Amino acid sequence: MKLKTAFGKSMRDLRGVTIGMAFLIAVMALLDLLIYPSYRDAFGKLELPEAMQGFLGEATDLSSPEGFLTAEYFSWIPLLLVTLAIVGGSAAFAGEEGAGTMDLLLSQPIRRWELAIAKASALAVSITIAALSGLIGFAIGIIFVDIEITFGRLAEAVIYMLPLAWAFAGVALLASATLSSRAAAAMAITGYLVLTYFIQVLGGVNPVMQDIRRISPFYWTDASRVLLNGFDWLRAGIFVLIALAAFGLAAWMFERRDIFAGERGWSLPRFRRHARAEDLDASTSHARPRGHDQTGNAPVR
Repeated sequence: MKLKTAFGKSMRDLRGVTIGMAFLIAVMALLDLLIYPSYRDAFGKLELPEAMQGFLGEATDLSSPEGFLTAEYFSWIPLLLVTLAIVGGSAAFAGEEGAGTMDLLLSQPIRRWELAIAKASALAVSITIAALSGLIGFAIGIIFVDIEITFGRLAEAVIYMLPLAWAFAGVALLASATLSSRAAAAMAITGYLVLTYFIQVLGGVNPVMQDIRRISPFYWTDASRVLLNGFDWLRAGIFVLIALAAFGLAAWMFERRDIFAGERGWSLPRFRRHARAEDLDASTSHARPRGHDQTGNAPVR
């Protein structure tokens, strides 16, 4: 099995969830643009409470296209993309092992690091396809709705969601390569997702928690910033580096993972280490029965 073949298999494994997610995102983008005029007319003269303005990020007006799309689209779509990252990432290594297919994959002429690259690349491509499908909905919606924002700015905000999702994908792959089962990997990453997302939401509506939400990755990837001021290359670049580091560490851990057939419960997996020459000699000497010479053969009487 070559790298290209492994990538194709990984894409087929993600095909169903990717298509479903892409369709849902495209429909949501279209519907949000179609209903925007009614929101603009209804909230044009309404001043939102300061607590509610926290949901809009840096866009403080719900009747503006930036505020409306932040609240109705860019607050929810990153969660869907991260969900795709968790589903695909947790299944990559621990999921294959639990299903009993990892032994079959590794019996093919492919190295472990090549298989890790194939799975990471397929997951990143699937996330990208799902995210960019929203541009189809926006492109159709702009035809029918007069909105005071350019398609280029919408495209920047859509692309800005990708580094965050890639970073979660890398961490999910790392958890899958480290923890004993797919369930353990998914629960660990999902717990972190829920915690950091609610910190971001509560920090937006509670002044006491405004500084605390800086620990949330969602705080640093707020799409309203891009809708208002353009693409933030620095923040996006940092999350790309985090994703690459997580992908590399996941491949390194997978290289040292002992593969079992079937689920291993909740115990931590064992990792291989290269045996030293003195360790091999010691283990061999302990294994020799009494009365045998250094070659392990019984002495000639």
